[in-house]
Amino acid sequence: MIHAKELRCGNKVQTLQGETITVQQILHNTLIYDTEIKVTQEMASVGKSYKTTYYTQVVEVVKEAEFQEILPIKLTPKILEKCGFRNYVREEWILKVGGSHLDFEFNDEGLRLRQPIPSQAGIRHLHQLQNFLFVITGQELETEHV
Repeated sequence: MIHAKELRCGNKVQTLQGETITVQQILHNTLIYDTEIKVTQEMASVGKSYKTTYYTQVVEVVKEAEFQEILPIKLTPKILEKCGFRNYVREEWILKVGGSHLDFEFNDEGLRLRQPIPSQAGIRHLHQLQNFLFVITGQELETEHV
């Protein structure tokens, strides 16, 4: 389970069924991860008229999950690669951000920023990495293929 305070819109998490979802809205006990507008149009007959009349219905379908039903996505080398990280030396992972790059160390304790100041806590989950990079760079981490 993930606490609501750890999440923000755009974070990737997993359902208990293993589906990767993107947080769209955070509510009190649930989060919305998908919305869809369904438009149906049916022919309606009006009395004995020969004129064709249509009835249109617009319905918003919202998919939501309770916080107990979502799990964090554990960081793995494969996930890091899908997010644009490159691995050049054993545990060193580099992410290009704009015209510069950030160096990280990835081991059993998680992902840690190496330069200019090493981070104290290891980042273990994708949503934590997304939040961390947004705070230090002001940019969203590309996670389309995760």
